[in-house]
Formats: sequence, structure tokens, C-alpha cells
Amino acid sequence: MSAYMRGQFPFLGIPTPARRAAAKEVLRGRRKVVDRELVEECWAAAEREFQYVACDHLRDVSLGPGDVAWLRSLVVRKSWWDTVDALAKPIGRAATAEQMQIWARDGDLWVRRVAILHQLGRKADTDVVLLAEIIRANLGSSEFFIDKAIGWALREYAKTAPGWVRDFLAAHEVSALTRREASKYL
Repeated sequence: MSAYMRGQFPFLGIPTPARRAAAKEVLRGRRKVVDRELVEECWAAAEREFQYVACDHLRDVSLGPGDVAWLRSLVVRKSWWDTVDALAKPIGRAATAEQMQIWARDGDLWVRRVAILHQLGRKADTDVVLLAEIIRANLGSSEFFIDKAIGWALREYAKTAPGWVRDFLAAHEVSALTRREASKYL
């Protein structure tokens, strides 16, 4: 597991199904309201599985715009694609469009990645004006994790609106990686 993450973090070596089963009782009584103390304790732990437990908790609780600054603090601590991607949807549920517009121009690449990915899975409910604005703010970054996220966001939206994605790609100069990812379902 550590090798897969390029040695970024130590791991206990617990696969996802076993981790979720082990944490089930701890998280059971915490399904509605965020337990910041639990999340912070998990984020402080050395082994990566603890951050995954925190992400599982955040996926299942109600969050709002008032939580976004705190959630950003998680994104920028122990940052790597695994937890950042797991935080994108919960943050997307909590954040306002204005907050994501600000994040799209943040100096931290992981914060920008969350802004790009925060609407994944919304299908026809995707705010395409916001998606286009966030992507345009990040074109030309030549950062692998940003280019990959742009491609992923476009690929997912292409399942709902392939014409819109084709038009976007035709109108904008994107990296080869972004184009390859975005064109998968076109």
C-alpha cells in the first residue's frame, strides 16, 4: 500500500473492506453530525488508514458552508490524491459556488483539485457554468494532478452531456493527458 502511494505515508496494511468493517461500530453513532474531534484524531494518526476512516465519516454526515474552511485544512494536511479525492464530494456538498470559485484559484494544487472534482456524480445537476469556469482557471497548469482532475471531471460529465464536453474540448487548449481522460466516453 505504501509503495502504491509512492512511500508518502505509512500504512497498517488493512484493505478497505476490513477497515470499514473495523470502523463500523465507531462510526455508527456518528452518521448525521460531523465529529470534528474524531476526524482530527484520525488526521493526526501516522497510518493512512486513519485518514480513510475520517473520509468515510465525512462522506456520511451533513456538512455546510461553515465547515468549508475546516475541510480545507484537511485538504492541505497530509495531501495526496487518495484523501483529496475522497474529500471532494463531501466538500462539494458543503461548499457554495463562490467558495469553489475561490478554491479554483488557490495557491495549493490540492485545493484546486477539489474545486475541479467537487461536482463529480451530479450528472444533469452539474453547474456547467461553474465547471467551465473552474476548469478554465486551471488550464495550462502543466501539473499532472490538475490535468488528470480536469480530464476526470470532463469524462464524468461526458456521460451526461457528451456534446458539451466535445464543444469544450474544441474551444480550449488542454493537455494531452486531459484530452485523453476527457475523451474516454466520447
